[in-house]
Amino acid sequence: MVQKISIRLGESGDDFVQRIGKKAVRVNKQPAGMNFYDIDWTIYNPGPGQITFEHGMHTFTISNALGAMGSTFEPDNHKWGIFSFDLSFGLTAPELIPHDEARQKFIALLKMLQEKGWRQFYYRDAARIMGRSSLHSINIDVRYIPTFEEWIALEDGAGWNLEADGVYMRIVMYRDDDRLNPLQPGAYFMTMELHNEEDEVRSHFLYEDRDNWKVLWPDRMKKAHESRTKEEAAARAKGYQIDTDYQDPPIKSLIKPELKVKVGDVCPKDGIWEASRTDSMAETLATYHGRWRQFTQGQTVTGFGQGLPGFDEDNKLITWTWRKPLP
Repeated sequence: MVQKISIRLGESGDDFVQRIGKKAVRVNKQPAGMNFYDIDWTIYNPGPGQITFEHGMHTFTISNALGAMGSTFEPDNHKWGIFSFDLSFGLTAPELIPHDEARQKFIALLKMLQEKGWRQFYYRDAARIMGRSSLHSINIDVRYIPTFEEWIALEDGAGWNLEADGVYMRIVMYRDDDRLNPLQPGAYFMTMELHNEEDEVRSHFLYEDRDNWKVLWPDRMKKAHESRTKEEAAARAKGYQIDTDYQDPPIKSLIKPELKVKVGDVCPKDGIWEASRTDSMAETLATYHGRWRQFTQGQTVTGFGQGLPGFDEDNKLITWTWRKPLP
């Protein structure tokens, strides 16, 4: 059976099964459209396994994997592919592990993720409690390293939230309540949920409103931030530290791509356009007042010194970006 797999969000369930292998993936398709694709390294496929989550520069690998399950929801008008994965894994291959070794293994996991660009994520309607103060919340600050005493005192089901380039992660730690003696080994079980931006933003709304979330988003976020303000005021009253520098990750699907053209292209939109370069002349051009120019739709976009020796080749390095409408 398959021991090492790679997973990625957005892949269709059928492609996932074909790539991993039909013998390794158990498929559970529900009549309502929720489909589950399960890989098990405990009973059906003795392991442990190894999972590589592919996400560009944020790609990482989990060892000692026990299971992985992808989810799709595919009525005719919703074909997003696999929008979430639920992973389960141990901190080491042996079931029992000294508590401080478990702490250090988990700290190493969080450090690895942060080095790959994953960062602290706060629910948009929740207080941004940071540092040691976050040990009292449902979302522990990934940047804080708990002491051994703090680690032992964590509740079963303690969780950490991270985000990277439109993918949201929650890690939860479970352990055997009968093995909490700090002088004896413990038994740990970790879960990791990974889900895409569409799933994250739609979760803020009732089912009947989810298809219209983009229109409803501004009002929903206004209410979320009002809730955050109240929670943070209560947290400050308890002496908790608030991360006032934190900014919610942008919603990529709400960001309109910049309109860009090259010299010689036909202008697609009236407006004020700005010239830029990415070579050694970038800083010089960025301070040149003439980098701003008006173009109208249908006009051929011009460069600088066209027709003069060397300028035509130079103009190939220029990109014009639409900045604002004509006055």
